[in-house]
Amino acid sequence: MDSFFAPESGEYLYSLAAVFSLAAYVFSNIFWLRVFLIIAAVLYIITGLTLGLTSMTNWNIAYLVINFYHVILIIYNKSTVLLPDDIKDIYKQSFTPLSTREFKKIVMTNPYHIYKKGEKIMTEGEIPNELFLLLSGKASVVVSKNEIATISSGDFIGEMSFISKQTASADVFAKNELLVAYWTHADLNKLEQKNTHIYNRFLTIVGRDLVKKLQRKNLQSSNKYTL
Repeated sequence: MDSFFAPESGEYLYSLAAVFSLAAYVFSNIFWLRVFLIIAAVLYIITGLTLGLTSMTNWNIAYLVINFYHVILIIYNKSTVLLPDDIKDIYKQSFTPLSTREFKKIVMTNPYHIYKKGEKIMTEGEIPNELFLLLSGKASVVVSKNEIATISSGDFIGEMSFISKQTASADVFAKNELLVAYWTHADLNKLEQKNTHIYNRFLTIVGRDLVKKLQRKNLQSSNKYTL
């Protein structure tokens, strides 16, 4: 036991801890980065005890606690939660890059709008202030009083105009009573500041929906509209 706490052992442990610290930054995955930093902190703590370096021990106890907390938080956010059947279909359709818990946090706890049949959701020529996600019901895309597309649950409404801050070139009406979740630019800015990884995955999901609509538009090239 005494040989383990010999100065030579402390120097060896210090070098090993440095290797884990360096290796941590090789990972782009934040979970494994923090796991390796935890291992490094433990080794630094043992090194500090071995060499009698109180400051090294105390600082790395703090690093250990911080990284351990974030690892537990990551595991918690990645854990599966049960979703209602109708919402589960929307999750499977587009939101699998997020965990069910992350999906619930940014979608199911988000503000909602309820639109009655015939009510206008978006107006041609106006820049939308909100990004909509249709949770239930159907919406009609109208140009020159002609319906050119139908939007169903799980689809975003107005993502191109919202992201580009350009005017919409179509009106959107509720075909029946529908429920939408919505985000303002301020909401997404808060999400980016709070959790960049979830924000980036959310933008990826919005982008996929946009690509799907552009592909649909190419199949109907005679219809010139932008939502």
